[in-house]
Amino acid sequence: MRSVRKRWTICTISILLIFYKTKEIARTEEHQEAQPSGDGDSSLSRSMVNNSDKINQKSGSSVFQHSVERWKINSSLVLEIRKNILRFLDAERDISVVKSSFKPGDVIHYVLDRRRTLNISQDLHSLLPEVSPMKNRRFKMCAVVGNSGILLDSGCGKEIDSHEFVIRCNLAPVVEFAADVGTKSDFITMNPSVVQRAFGGFRNESDREKFVHRLSMLNDSVLWIPAFMVKGGEKHVEWVNALILKNKLKVRTAYPSLRLIHAVRGASPEL
Repeated sequence: MRSVRKRWTICTISILLIFYKTKEIARTEEHQEAQPSGDGDSSLSRSMVNNSDKINQKSGSSVFQHSVERWKINSSLVLEIRKNILRFLDAERDISVVKSSFKPGDVIHYVLDRRRTLNISQDLHSLLPEVSPMKNRRFKMCAVVGNSGILLDSGCGKEIDSHEFVIRCNLAPVVEFAADVGTKSDFITMNPSVVQRAFGGFRNESDREKFVHRLSMLNDSVLWIPAFMVKGGEKHVEWVNALILKNKLKVRTAYPSLRLIHAVRGASPEL
C-alpha cells in the first residue's frame, strides 16, 4: 500500500510540474528577451518572492528569507527544460482522455500494472470530456498550491486568487483557510485514495455529504482523477462518478491519458 501511494504521489507531482511548466512558461521567449536584467524578473519570480517573504515574516526565518531575496529565474534553463518536455509530451492533448477515446465496455490495461485491466463503465464514459479541458487555453500567471501546511498564517490567499489559473492538490479544503490559501480553484487533482483517507471510504451518509459539499464548492473547475494507473482504486473512482452524476454537480471531470502517465514515467507508450 505504501508503495502504491508513493507512486501515486510521484506521478501526480510530476504531472503537475509538467503541466505547470508547459502552460505557465508558454510563449515567454520574447518577454524574456525584452527584459534582460534588473526589472527583467518575471511576474512569477516576484510572486514567489512576495509569497515567501510573507511566510518568512511569520516564521522569522532570516536565513531562508535571505536566500529567497537572491533567487532569480534561469531563463535559458527554463526554456531548455520546456523544449525537452515538449519533445515527447503534448500537455493540451494528454491532460485528459476524451469521450471519443473509448466506449462503454472497453477493456484497458492499467499503466503501472499491465497485467490488470479496467472496464470502461457507462458512468465513467459519460463524464469523459468531449474535448480537452485545456484546449486553446494559455495563461500568463498560474499558481500551484500544495496542501502541506506551509501556507498557514501566510496571508497569501488574495495573491493566490489573483492568478489567472490556480491548480490545487488532492481536493484539499480551502474555505476554512481562505485567508492563507485563497478560494479560486481552476484545476484540482484527486487521487482515488483520497476517498478513503479524507472521506471515510463513503461508509455512511455523512461522509458522502461531506464529499458532495466539497465538490459543490468547485463550481466549473476541472476535477482531475488519475483513474487508469493501478488496480485497487477503481471502486473509489466509480463511487465519485456516481455521486457527481446523482447530485448533478457542475464540476468538470478529466482523466489523464495513458500516454501522459507513460511520458512522466519515462517509458514509451504502448497504446
